[in-house]
Amino acid sequence: MKKEEGKYFYCAIKSKEEKNFGKIGLNNEEVYTIPYGDIAAVVSDSPMTDYELTEDNTKKHENVIKEIMNQYSVVPAEFGTTIKNEIILKRLLKKAYNPTAESLKLVENMVELGVKIVQTDKTVLVDDQQKKILTSEITESLKSKAKEAKTCDLFSERLVLNASFLVNKDRIDTFSEEIERLKNKYQKLKFLYSGPWAPHNFVYIKIGTEGVEIKKSGSN
Repeated sequence: MKKEEGKYFYCAIKSKEEKNFGKIGLNNEEVYTIPYGDIAAVVSDSPMTDYELTEDNTKKHENVIKEIMNQYSVVPAEFGTTIKNEIILKRLLKKAYNPTAESLKLVENMVELGVKIVQTDKTVLVDDQQKKILTSEITESLKSKAKEAKTCDLFSERLVLNASFLVNKDRIDTFSEEIERLKNKYQKLKFLYSGPWAPHNFVYIKIGTEGVEIKKSGSN
């Protein structure tokens, strides 16, 4: 008798249906849904193993979520989340039904867009106060086109801003136009604009010692 494999968990979506997305998962496994009520986990079969945080693995994980995002709003799961079997997964979905449903409502029709701004050799920012005023102006301008915003760590001395924005899919073009306007206004700064992504910086599912944890980050 074949031992039941674990389930690699990519994201949660609002769906009552059992659906197959094809062999797009890690290890080229089929990706499909396991519903509980009107929410569903998007999974593929997987051995119970610790997945290395390699470029190939993370790219495959993200590509699955991107594919699902073409049809659904998603609450992403933390990379490497593997659950022993379908019975345990359904128990976890039942226990976390309310926060998962609330999170799906938060991100309905939403995507995450990333903006990094880097000082170039042409940039002259005299002091921290000048940098603070500049980043505040840019951030407030972009926040006006978004539902929520989150600033992230500045991991380089040249990095002026590292932020993520939760934006309605219908307003991506408006947000992009604002990026272009800011690029023209601040031509001595380099803008790195990415997305659309799953809203990892605003909400994600983490399996912890207490079961399912829904991690949320508000505006800041």
